[in-house]
Amino acid sequence: MQQTTDDALDDIIAAIQNGSKRVTEQEALAIAGKLYGRHRYGQAVNVCSQMIKQKPTLADAHSILGVSLAAMGKRKEGIEAIKEAIKLRENTASYHSNLGEIYRQDGNQADAVIALNRALQLDPNNPQAHNNLGIVRFESGAYDQAIEAYRKAIALQPAFPEAYNNLGNALRKLGDLEEASEAYHAALSFREVYPEAYNNLGTLLRELHKPEQAEHAIRKAIAQNPRYIEAYNNLAAIYFTEEKDVDALRQLAEALKVDPQNSRSLLLTARIQARRHNYELAERACGNVLAAEPENAEALTVLGSIKHELDQFDEALALLGQAVTVKPPAAEAFYYHGVCLKSVGRLDEAKAQLLKALELNGSMYGAYANLNDLVDFSKEKTLFKTIRTIVETVEDQRSPSLLPLHFAYGKALEDNKQYEKALDHYIVGGQMKRSQLAYDEEEIFKFFADIKQAFPAKLFENRPFAGLADQRPLFIVGMPRSGSTLVEQIVSSHKDVYGAGEVKYFAQALHRMRDRFPALSRFPAMMGELAQKQYEILGESYLEALVKPAGDARRVTDKLLTNYFFVGVLHLLFPNAKFINTRRNPVDTCLSGFTKLFKDDMPHSYDMGELGRYYRQYDALMKHWESVLPAGTMKVVEYEQVVTDTESSARDLIDFIGLEWDDACLAFHRSKRPVNTASVAQVRKPIYKTSVERWRQYGAGLQPLINAIEGK
Repeated sequence: MQQTTDDALDDIIAAIQNGSKRVTEQEALAIAGKLYGRHRYGQAVNVCSQMIKQKPTLADAHSILGVSLAAMGKRKEGIEAIKEAIKLRENTASYHSNLGEIYRQDGNQADAVIALNRALQLDPNNPQAHNNLGIVRFESGAYDQAIEAYRKAIALQPAFPEAYNNLGNALRKLGDLEEASEAYHAALSFREVYPEAYNNLGTLLRELHKPEQAEHAIRKAIAQNPRYIEAYNNLAAIYFTEEKDVDALRQLAEALKVDPQNSRSLLLTARIQARRHNYELAERACGNVLAAEPENAEALTVLGSIKHELDQFDEALALLGQAVTVKPPAAEAFYYHGVCLKSVGRLDEAKAQLLKALELNGSMYGAYANLNDLVDFSKEKTLFKTIRTIVETVEDQRSPSLLPLHFAYGKALEDNKQYEKALDHYIVGGQMKRSQLAYDEEEIFKFFADIKQAFPAKLFENRPFAGLADQRPLFIVGMPRSGSTLVEQIVSSHKDVYGAGEVKYFAQALHRMRDRFPALSRFPAMMGELAQKQYEILGESYLEALVKPAGDARRVTDKLLTNYFFVGVLHLLFPNAKFINTRRNPVDTCLSGFTKLFKDDMPHSYDMGELGRYYRQYDALMKHWESVLPAGTMKVVEYEQVVTDTESSARDLIDFIGLEWDDACLAFHRSKRPVNTASVAQVRKPIYKTSVERWRQYGAGLQPLINAIEGK
């Protein structure tokens, strides 16, 4: 129907232009009005300009010219045209109403209110003026006044879809979501083709946790306007929340076809690519935003968080430090700034920034989890009360948003010696996290078995590769929370040791190897297929990445704990390298892991049974390595011994790695090297023994874990 009408209108215009049809003044105005109504603003401008040329006093022509120019982005010219219309016919309410709307679009709220109030003086029953005044009130944050104006407009003109749509937006701001939904539906009942209303309805349905209905509504918006960037972004946001990254990226690609510089599209793309570890793509998207908007707080924050993830702490701190200065302040910027400050040991500053994030957004529950090891909740009474109030008053204890808060509250209860209740919240948090993760116990156990089979003792007796002579790599392996960060901090405090931290260089080198030689099987089966040259390529690829930032260091630590999978091949590559296996009481180790909210790479850590059984597999693998590796290759370090006799343990470690003693190893807590692990705060403190046999405080509640560790 629209196409037919447009064709008819085109025919009339063509007839006028070729002289075969003459129109009256009123007919010409009607044509201009129809062109404007159909978003054909340039043609409307042309018609009005011709009319004004012939009759400069035609007020309606000036008015339509003004709104058309404004719609084209030429608001200053539009304002002047409407002012000319008002000069010619001062008491026309619609002119003042239109002028007010253009002032609003131009950011001049004061003059917008004056113009709209003048319109209502002239015509108190002008629904458009009431609607426009509502928009001004809405944008100034006066939502109650906006609602009042929209309702007046609707009372005067019941079939007013724009007013209903605007009413929905205002109601939504005040939290009246159900009534907002009714308003959007009312708007759509009066106008079937209304992409803005469908988009608004969709985003509302997302807030109401109705993702399928939300998706349907937003897809309607896109179908009605295939160039609707905001709708593509909103649909992508739904998919992002559901971790449907490919679907989200597809929608964002469509948005970026329309506007390659759309900041929201680029930043959501960056967040998704960062989550997928495609950091180069994520950084590029942030960079595109910052090139156009150097003070975009979100872009600075996202890029800063990526730099932190990549252990590029100086760059991260610079970006995040800038982000927190941008006005208005953004909670996310303060949060990531706090996390980064924590990694570099600036703990008091980290605490302050995390508290600032919570001040700005009390629902940023991840900040509470990051405060866990920065505060003693038995001394932070107000903070403890705040967490308790949130957790214990919320209706849905298993709401996804509460996940980090359960871990924070568990620590807070533990600090206050309420161990049984603390464990309850660790369990609930663990169950929630576990439900988000894929974990196939049978598959991982087979992986452990395959590794042991692939690396028998005879393989090391009859070496397939002579190995690289470099003795710089120093591998620290072990279960999380076994004292590995403490050991690395002691060792890397030595003047001749560079602490690289938890780097993923070897896994990346393996991936590059398979990319280069696609016929290779996956690890560990590939070990029976590698030629000597391939061993050499693999070793050199890893070594280049490891030592690049280390300068003249004689030893470089790689503390990626899960390198325990690769001990065998790492020894084949670097026969002169040393391995340190950190151990701690198994129950203490597992309990400490169970009470921490890790990233998604430890899915076995959130169920006591799975965690205990995994520990048994790890323990068996490490015993295998001890039995097949040459003597002097691997050293087992007991956490309890380190905290009981630190100096003796430290001297023994330094001797094992073949260096002279350095007193700095006993002042490890003063080291300024960044630490990006769960133990970041603990290693900034002198040795303490309170974590030894921590598990006994929890009593019978840990029996499922103990049974699993013991194989019962």
